[in-house]
Amino acid sequence: MKNLMIDVLIKLSKVEVESKELVAQVEAQSLLIAALVLSAGKDATDDLSENIHNAVLAAAQSSQDILQSDVDMILAQFDRLLKVTRFVAEQAEEE
Repeated sequence: MKNLMIDVLIKLSKVEVESKELVAQVEAQSLLIAALVLSAGKDATDDLSENIHNAVLAAAQSSQDILQSDVDMILAQFDRLLKVTRFVAEQAEEE
């Protein structure tokens, strides 16, 4: 029983570490996207947004294995990143 508990705790620790690494990777990618969007400017950002939306929707239509809820979640997260970045840019312009 003791060995079973030790194994469970070890597995839980590994899952927690992997989860933290995944969160760190996602946050780093979010920062990279924000920096690129800020560098590109508003017109380029609008084009980028449209291209990404079109690409995600085209990929979703090309495969029956992709759930619409997954597509909606990806697009919502992308839109959230753009909104935050636009807010930062607007605040920087006001200062």
